[in-house]
Amino acid sequence: MSEHFDDFDDLSELDDDQLEHVQAALERGENQIALDLAEVYLEEHPLDVEALNYCAVAASNLGDQVKAMALYRKALRFDPGNGALHHNFGVLLERLGRYDEAYHHFWRSLELQPDFPEAYVNLGNVLDEMGRTSEALQMYQRALRRMPNSADIYYNIGYALNRIGHHGEALGFFDRALQLKPDDAASLNGRGYALAGLQRDEEALVWYERAIAAMEMPNYHYNRGLSLQRLERSDDALAAFDRALELAPDFFEALIERALLHIERGDYPVAQQDLDRAEDLDPGRTEPLFYRSMLLERQGRLEEALQEIERCLQIDPAFGMARNNRGNLLLKLGRLDEALACFDALLAESAQLAVVHYNRACVMARKRKVREAVRSLARAIEQDPVFLREAHSDPDFDAIRKRPSFRALLERYEQAT
Repeated sequence: MSEHFDDFDDLSELDDDQLEHVQAALERGENQIALDLAEVYLEEHPLDVEALNYCAVAASNLGDQVKAMALYRKALRFDPGNGALHHNFGVLLERLGRYDEAYHHFWRSLELQPDFPEAYVNLGNVLDEMGRTSEALQMYQRALRRMPNSADIYYNIGYALNRIGHHGEALGFFDRALQLKPDDAASLNGRGYALAGLQRDEEALVWYERAIAAMEMPNYHYNRGLSLQRLERSDDALAAFDRALELAPDFFEALIERALLHIERGDYPVAQQDLDRAEDLDPGRTEPLFYRSMLLERQGRLEEALQEIERCLQIDPAFGMARNNRGNLLLKLGRLDEALACFDALLAESAQLAVVHYNRACVMARKRKVREAVRSLARAIEQDPVFLREAHSDPDFDAIRKRPSFRALLERYEQAT
C-alpha cells in the first residue's frame, strides 16, 4: 500500500464519501492515491461506473494506458449513455494517436451532452490532427459560444488558422487570448508564428523572445531560428537551432534546418552528422536523403548525389523537387536523354513549372537543338523572369549562345523588362 495514505488509517473502513476523496486526490494531481482509493472502493462496488471512471483517469495519468482502456470499456458496457465516460475515453485515445476512435467517442459525448464545451474543444483538436482543420474551427467556435472568456479556445482557433495559412485572422485570436492570459507562452509563440507567416519576421522575433522568457520550449527556439534564417542572420539562427536541440535532441525538423545552415556555410562534415542523425530518427522521411544529395552535389560528388536522390524517390516517387534534382544531376553527368525524360515527365503533369522548363532548355542547348532550347527558355522566362538573368551566365547555353534565335530571345525579354 502506498505510503501516501497517512491520512487514512484503514482504507477498508472509509465512509460513504470515499469517491469524494478519490476526486479530490485527482484534482490535487495525486494520481496514485486516487487509483488506490478507487480500487479499494471497487472491491466492494465492482459495478460502480463513477469509480471505474476515476480509476481509469488515474491509471491514464500514471501512464498505464492498457489498464485505463480496459476500465473505460468496462464502464461503457455498464453505462453506454454516459457522456463523461465517452469524453474521457476520447481524451485517452487522442493521446495515443488513435484519432478515428477518439472522434467517435467525442461525437457520442456531444450527442449525450450537447453543452459540454470541453468535448467540442477536444473534438476540434482531433479533427485538426486528422487534417480537417476547417471542421476543427467550427468545433472551436461552438466551444467559444459556451465559454466566451476561455483563453485556451482563442489560442486553439489562432493555432488552427495558422495551420491553414490564415495568419492575419489568427493574430486577432492570439490578441484576445493574451488579453485574457497576458503571459501565456503558447499564445505569445503563436502570435510570433502568425507575424512570420505575414513576412513580418522582425516583429515575430519580439514575440518569440517573450514566449521563451515565459516558458523555454524547443519549438519556440526553432520558430525563432526560422525567422532569423529568413533575415539572413545565420549565426543567430544557428544558435537558436542549437538551443532547440539542447532541449530536444531528437527534434527532427531542427536537425534538418541546422544541417541546411551548415551546408550554406560550407560546414559539410557537421551538416552530414545532422542529416545522419535525422535519418536514424526517422528512416521513412525523405528530407535527410534529399539534402544529403544537395550536400554531395556541392562537393562535386555527383554519382553519390544521384544515389541519394534515387533513394529519396524510392520512398516518395512523386516528390517533384527530387525528380527535378535527379534530372539536374543527370544533366551534369552528361546523361542528357535520361535528364530530358525526367523534365518531360514533370511537365506532362504540370506546365506551370518554370524551373523545369529552364532545365529542359539547358538539355536542349547541350544537345544543340536550338529551336527547342529557345522555346523552353521562353516558357521559363514568361513564368519567372529571374531565368532571363540566369540564362546570360549559365554555361549550359554556351553551345548556342551566338545563335541568332537565342540572342533575339534574350533581347526581346530584356526590352520588355
